[in-house]
Amino acid sequence: MGNVGSYLGMAAVLAVTALLLLALPSRAEEARVSVPEGCRELAERAGLPLTLTHSEAARAVAYLRIMISHDPAVARCRFALRG
Repeated sequence: MGNVGSYLGMAAVLAVTALLLLALPSRAEEARVSVPEGCRELAERAGLPLTLTHSEAARAVAYLRIMISHDPAVARCRFALRG
């Protein structure tokens, strides 16, 4: 399971990094929203800030829907977004 666990963790990091590369450049005046507590582990793995613009957050939610759900951090983040 050690190799599978590290692969899933790396996949999450790569997914969030790809999301950042696809995100539109944020404008300084655009409001930012905090990353939910349950999603902070994923954000930290990818080196993301703990606040996102609304467009970045929308893209993150859309990408989270297609991420591998075997990663416990992905499951926690999905649960946090439901509440």
